[in-house]
Amino acid sequence: MKYFTKKLAGLLVTLLVVSFLVFIAFAVIPGDPATAMLGTEATEARLEALREELGLNAPLMVRYLRWIRDILQGDFGRSYRYNMPVMSMIGDKLPVTLTLTAISFALIVLISIPLGVACARYAGGVLDHVIVVADQIIMAVPPFFSGILITLVFGLLLHLFVPGGYVSWQQDWLSFLGYMIFPSIAVALPKSAMAVKLLRTAILSETKLDYVRTAYSRGNGTKAVLYRHVLRNALIPVITFLGMALADMVAGSIIVEQVFNIPGLGRILLTSISNRDYPVVQAIIVCIAFLVIVVNFLVDLLYKAVDPRITLE
Repeated sequence: MKYFTKKLAGLLVTLLVVSFLVFIAFAVIPGDPATAMLGTEATEARLEALREELGLNAPLMVRYLRWIRDILQGDFGRSYRYNMPVMSMIGDKLPVTLTLTAISFALIVLISIPLGVACARYAGGVLDHVIVVADQIIMAVPPFFSGILITLVFGLLLHLFVPGGYVSWQQDWLSFLGYMIFPSIAVALPKSAMAVKLLRTAILSETKLDYVRTAYSRGNGTKAVLYRHVLRNALIPVITFLGMALADMVAGSIIVEQVFNIPGLGRILLTSISNRDYPVVQAIIVCIAFLVIVVNFLVDLLYKAVDPRITLE
């Protein structure tokens, strides 16, 4: 319980610091939100009235505390560009990016753990050499280029999906999931290759330790030693990597969304940056930061579940 409480306190402090840095960064960027909303031909009186309405004349810390209060109430402000609530703009985009990330992560786990165990178990064999070579090739290919290759092969040549034929999750959930499989593969491939290599190395390192020889001396077979003893310890660095990969995919999938024409957070983020629509950009960055911090928090808890000996120190 003490471990959980300290980790939770760390999560809250980190969120507070990140939110403050995000707010300060956009508060000091040159540009007048009132002018962005009303245009350069607006009178000074109208501009001043809008600044007062938006609370832009208040001291910086007062504006920050108001912003945090509104966020806690589910209000991320209004878009400068479209003069509509930010939450309504990103509300239907966030599930798209989260679904892409979740499917990608599931693929990484389903691919990397069995292949990593197989490589370590048959180290030096044909299967090991084939997977190691494939790993090196896949790791060298960035996700956006994998996406282009997948579109070319599976979309244009094999016709397994229609490139650009995105179906909204609100329109047809099953068709939406079907379309998201191929972008998820593009996101998952390089991370899967890294996880396979890491797990293989971790297992081989564990097999050289004394407790493994002790387990064999007690009459345990190879499978029993591998799955009951070695794999549990070898998973610790892999869990670290998977947590980092999941956090990275939340932000990194934005590029793949553009390749497959997926209207997730990536599209609205790029549009808002080009339009200097800072409330929208702030909201997306805070959402992504929140997801990343929560993922790291869950990874810390998973450490404790896998190995109870782990402490905060």
